[in-house]
Amino acid sequence: MPRLGSKKSRSGCQQCKIRRVKCDENRPCSNCARYNAECSLLHTPSPGPRATQVEVGRTPSHANGAASHPSTPSNGASNSPTPPSDATVNDIRPPPAPADLATGGWMEDLELMHHYTAHAFLTMPGVEQAKQIWGYAVPQEAFKHRFLMHTILAFSSNHLAHINPSRSHHYRLLASTHQAAALTGLNTNLSVGNLNPENCHALFAGASLVTLNAFADADAHSLNALLDIFQLLRGMNMILSTTEPFIEKGPLSVILKPLPTPPKPSPLISSFLVDVQAAAYRSHPTCPDERTRIAADLLGGALQHGIEYSGHPALRAVFLWPIRLENEYIDALKARTEPSVINLFRQYCRILEYAGTDWWFLSGWRNVSQQILLQS
Repeated sequence: MPRLGSKKSRSGCQQCKIRRVKCDENRPCSNCARYNAECSLLHTPSPGPRATQVEVGRTPSHANGAASHPSTPSNGASNSPTPPSDATVNDIRPPPAPADLATGGWMEDLELMHHYTAHAFLTMPGVEQAKQIWGYAVPQEAFKHRFLMHTILAFSSNHLAHINPSRSHHYRLLASTHQAAALTGLNTNLSVGNLNPENCHALFAGASLVTLNAFADADAHSLNALLDIFQLLRGMNMILSTTEPFIEKGPLSVILKPLPTPPKPSPLISSFLVDVQAAAYRSHPTCPDERTRIAADLLGGALQHGIEYSGHPALRAVFLWPIRLENEYIDALKARTEPSVINLFRQYCRILEYAGTDWWFLSGWRNVSQQILLQS
């Protein structure tokens, strides 16, 4: 007897095969549609019509054309009910599941959400009370805003990739997929000017997680990769600065509160302040490049701000300096022709490396200052 409802697909899309999930073979399939990914089935010809299903309760006709019927007891009573002569396999199958439930993608998402609420949220910066906000209030917002859910799942995927090197490729693929979907959702909300007290908390949390994911999910650790992240940070800052007045009065306000008594910074942080100022004058001792001097003041100010208001000054400087930079310095950095510009940028990379010793989402950037030296 054939197995009812069992079907093994050999013609699913390439994306589902890579992720090792079941493909429903729609065009596009539900997995690709769900993650806004391009489905390979859109570029392949449709299969021909399938053969008609064999009906249950009927057998092929005999040579004389008479149909075979099951025998019944002489008294006319049957030991078990006989299915109607026109019953088919589809008649006794359960109703088809919705597209999202017919595939394995939701199981992966459930794994990621469980990991986030059990472990990953505890790795977020901030005091214990702020961590609890990330673990409880933010997921509640995510149930109302899909783009925020994608940022959470991307963060969880990146953390799983960090702690499971043997499955790093699998989790990084999931992280990239969710990060792309999150950015699409954020841009959609912003493009229609849909910023209001109802969604500002989701936009704030989503923009914050997107920036962390950008560092954690970088394909390469180079000057160009950092410049791409800088551009993203500057875009996300528009969301953060716009929503901050609402956040200060809402359930996420704890995240923005400075520490009442920040701990004393390490001696290495103090040495960074000295080195940052020296970098601006290293190439032109008497007349430093104005763009570099301003950028050096901004980097030193970002460190000082972290010392005064945060327990993690290096982390604060890593995210704050790219936001405050002037376009002229970034343009000079892209050109890579000014030694003073590169020297100052290497000081930023040293601070990034130092922060990476404490924060897993920055750990991939170790030794980046040496790579910048080789590339320049």
